[in-house]
Amino acid sequence: MSRTIRALSSPNGESLTLIPLPMAHPGFEGFLGSWLLQSEKETVLVDCGVGGTFDALKSALDELNAVPDLLLLTHIHLDHAGAAGHLCRSYPGMKVFCFEKAAKHLISPEKLWQATAATLGEAMAQAYQPPVPVPQSAVITREELSGAWTVIDTPGHAPHHVSFIRDSAGKRICFGGEALGVIAGEGSEDWFADGIRRPGIRPATPPRYVPSVGRASMKRLEAEPWDLYCAGHFGTTNDRTLPRRAAAQIDLWEEKVAIAMECGMSEKEIVTFMTQADPELAGLAHYTPDNRERELYFLGNSVRGFMQYFKEKDGK
Repeated sequence: MSRTIRALSSPNGESLTLIPLPMAHPGFEGFLGSWLLQSEKETVLVDCGVGGTFDALKSALDELNAVPDLLLLTHIHLDHAGAAGHLCRSYPGMKVFCFEKAAKHLISPEKLWQATAATLGEAMAQAYQPPVPVPQSAVITREELSGAWTVIDTPGHAPHHVSFIRDSAGKRICFGGEALGVIAGEGSEDWFADGIRRPGIRPATPPRYVPSVGRASMKRLEAEPWDLYCAGHFGTTNDRTLPRRAAAQIDLWEEKVAIAMECGMSEKEIVTFMTQADPELAGLAHYTPDNRERELYFLGNSVRGFMQYFKEKDGK
């Protein structure tokens, strides 16, 4: 049976399940996931992984006897939305929602795939696999969503990023994608060499990143009265200090990366510098080698986001 993580359940049949989507690439065995929310009224997926993990997702849905009515996408980066077209083929009655201006990239994903593949490199692109189109008839707007769902615009990690809030199984749940960065939540124990989870946040600030925009989104999520936060990567937390910590991390990075650039540090040197300067990254020392390598790779993206921001700000 596929490995799934039951995050919540209630006597009336409502449940929340994290479906890990292992990818055939070192360090990505437990990094992608899809959230499955089941109730009497609807069966909803939040994010769906890449095309290369669709078989694992479909297998888990079959084992859980789950037929999704709705797919909600926090953003259209392919590690969150790449399997959307595959799902539409398997579940032709399923509707899809993403930030409205981004929907065209689901309907015609060629440019999105070309840009992603060029960034990823051949080996990673092969593991992702190309997306297939989402039918335009499947795409809906936020006004067409059930009133049970609240959509919050949370740009920063991506300009088209949204977060979702819904009451279920006696909890108010926030599906935040990468609005607060990448967290080591409940469910990420396999990241650690000794299996002991250490909470932390890794900033998800790829180019083009604007710190003030990301911070504003974090403050929006801090103002929402959620009980449980579900991260895109990875797992859950009930730590209400998470948005404040994430914003403080952005403050720290804005300060420290500026200093590092003034000192003439290279991107790689800044990554090393920030792993030492940022207390939220202390847990990296306890990761397995493959998981640490993955995080260092993405930290390079995060550094590039700040470096580009400063270069554009200074007109360089």
